[in-house]
Amino acid sequence: MQKVRKGVVPAAGLGTRLYPMSRAYPKEMLLIGDKPMIYYTVLEAALSGLEEIYVVISKHKDTLRNYLEGEGLVKDLWENAGKKGVQPPVVRFVEQPLPRGSGEAIYGTKDMLAGEPFAVMMPDRILFGTAPALHQIIPVCERGVTDVLGVLAVDSKDARGFGNVGILEVEHVAHGIVEVHSFSSKSKAPLIPEEGQTFFKYAGRGIFGPHFFSYLEKTRGEPEEWDDTPAIQAMLRDRRVLGKILDGTGFDVGNPTGYRLANKRVNDQ
Repeated sequence: MQKVRKGVVPAAGLGTRLYPMSRAYPKEMLLIGDKPMIYYTVLEAALSGLEEIYVVISKHKDTLRNYLEGEGLVKDLWENAGKKGVQPPVVRFVEQPLPRGSGEAIYGTKDMLAGEPFAVMMPDRILFGTAPALHQIIPVCERGVTDVLGVLAVDSKDARGFGNVGILEVEHVAHGIVEVHSFSSKSKAPLIPEEGQTFFKYAGRGIFGPHFFSYLEKTRGEPEEWDDTPAIQAMLRDRRVLGKILDGTGFDVGNPTGYRLANKRVNDQ
């Protein structure tokens, strides 16, 4: 297994779930506590040892680009990573002209990744705990499995803070490690599990081998939507995919309830 050096951050979407807050301001720049949402993704990349991240962006997100290129991010990172002697990753931009989906966003980085394994980091997923999500996932690759998903164990009482894509069926194989057998599709229906049920949810973090691009090609949808979910589902049918059950509390901050709960968590600390 090659070292995981690079990450992909899809950030060209419209953030419609957070309207009207995201209508005039990039979702990734909305504050979680006193830091922009995107800050937590870059900090996680730094603390997990990534050397480069490719932020897929649209031409309408100048505020986001300016933050990532400016002194604001450097200052914010210094408060955490810099004082620990951690070098922030190099941020590179890839333009996605239209928000046609995360599958297209990831595929647009194919030539930059040079056949290496890479991390996918959805910026509207945040984990608070003792170790960043990627930092927990990367060691699982040493087991000889290229493809590893970050997994959240979510109680039914917390379901309202999550979307319903990426509900997983898993089989436990070791302490904190599962084999992933299925991955649910997108649906507009609300996520309503049975009371007292714990379900497993994709945490918006994963490590994939370069073969993932072939699955993106095979599952490319209509021009207006090219999501990565069908590619993950197709890969599960062909390959062994492990999941790392993450220690910490995860939030889907692209969901209005999850966004509010994450801010409460930060502000209460």
